[in-house]
Amino acid sequence: MKPDIDTAKAALLLRLKSLLAMPNTQVLQSRRFGFLGVICAAALLAIMLRPDGAPKLQDAPSETAELVAATPKINLSHDHAYLEDGSTERFTARRVDVKSGDSLGPLLQKHGVSPGDAYKITQEFSKIYDPRHVRVGHSFNFVYKDAQINDVVYKPNIDRTIFVERTSSDAFNVREITAEFKFDRVTVKSTIENSLYLDAVRLGAPDKVIQQFANIYEYSVDFQRDIQPGDEFEMFFEVARNHHGDIIKAGDLLFTSFSPRGKTSSYYLFEDKKGHENFYDAEGKTAKRKLRATPVNGARLSGRFGKRKHPILGYVRTHKGVDFAAPRGTPILAAGSGTVERANRFGSFGNYIRIRHTDGYKTAYAHLSKFARGVKAGARVKQDQVIGYVGTTGRSTGPHLHYEVHHNGRAINPRRLSQLSGKPLAKSQFPAFKGLQAKIDKQRAAAPVLTQTSPPNTSSLAASGTTATLSQTAPH
Repeated sequence: MKPDIDTAKAALLLRLKSLLAMPNTQVLQSRRFGFLGVICAAALLAIMLRPDGAPKLQDAPSETAELVAATPKINLSHDHAYLEDGSTERFTARRVDVKSGDSLGPLLQKHGVSPGDAYKITQEFSKIYDPRHVRVGHSFNFVYKDAQINDVVYKPNIDRTIFVERTSSDAFNVREITAEFKFDRVTVKSTIENSLYLDAVRLGAPDKVIQQFANIYEYSVDFQRDIQPGDEFEMFFEVARNHHGDIIKAGDLLFTSFSPRGKTSSYYLFEDKKGHENFYDAEGKTAKRKLRATPVNGARLSGRFGKRKHPILGYVRTHKGVDFAAPRGTPILAAGSGTVERANRFGSFGNYIRIRHTDGYKTAYAHLSKFARGVKAGARVKQDQVIGYVGTTGRSTGPHLHYEVHHNGRAINPRRLSQLSGKPLAKSQFPAFKGLQAKIDKQRAAAPVLTQTSPPNTSSLAASGTTATLSQTAPH
């Protein structure tokens, strides 16, 4: 009897050790109680049956080691980990990487699946996930039972796993598992030494959070001209971790602070009664400005507002706008929502658009290569909508956008638009917002600060699984 007990204990200990060694093993929500029951029963059995002085696992006799080696192995690397029942059916698995031009049906047939089964699997898969959205570089796991396809497993991201399982000789069923993670809140806080992006990445901020940060400030800050070394920034956001504590997924940006040119702007993420999320400052004003200061991304400022010597005419005259040099075809964005007054050829301006906004503001865009579809006189456009493309039509020395802003008929410097605030939060929602603000400030005071000693992979943290370490610094 004793060898049998030692064998069972050794096998259970080996399986538990293997389970704990897997950092990302997930247990199905529907099987979690059964799984916990197996672990508890194993622990109780080990305590009850192990007498004093019983040999440890490494001291077990050789015949025990042979029995353990013959025990069916468990693959704990999949989301559907389970104890095998010791049946004589043979399961094999094959990982297939998706390449350019691949689609699920032909890929299955290429790996030994009959056309009929390939069609049924694709139909089931389509009920949950569009096969056209399967990306190059992702992988499928094909599981065969006695050389016949039994399961197809696909993981589009770290949150989701899609299973197509054989339920009978000629039928399949699809199901989806959503992983459950523990979310914490962390902070990245520093001053700019190289660039906002490089410094934030060096400290462990993921691409998703940095992009959200840039989207908040793009209406009031010119990231190419307004940022200087020494400017301070802070990002407070959610992260998901595995049971080892490694960060494996970035959540939402909850609070942000930025101090370009010594002027600090801080914003809190708030969801209103209609379910709309936006970032607001402490006074309840949205981060989104009425008009953008820069309607084209990644451009170089090539002409400033005010008096200058005209590059073609050769004499000094007032330049009523600013010029942004950019490659031909670069998209031009509407600085704000409004109605198009004209979109046609207009003298020395070449292809020209003028938009009427609220409160007496108008914006104009000149030298376009072409207009975006649907942009014509009388059309309504929304802020950030593409209205045209950079060109060099009219009186122009090279591809650039000439951008003007008029207020009540008078030309003003577009660089002053950062002073225009956006739509304020409704007064009825202000108490709820102030309560959220106090809650976030309290969380920030207790949150650890992310640090990273080596530059991480600059691809998306959620996609690449890049991890960062936590330094328990004093609350800030």
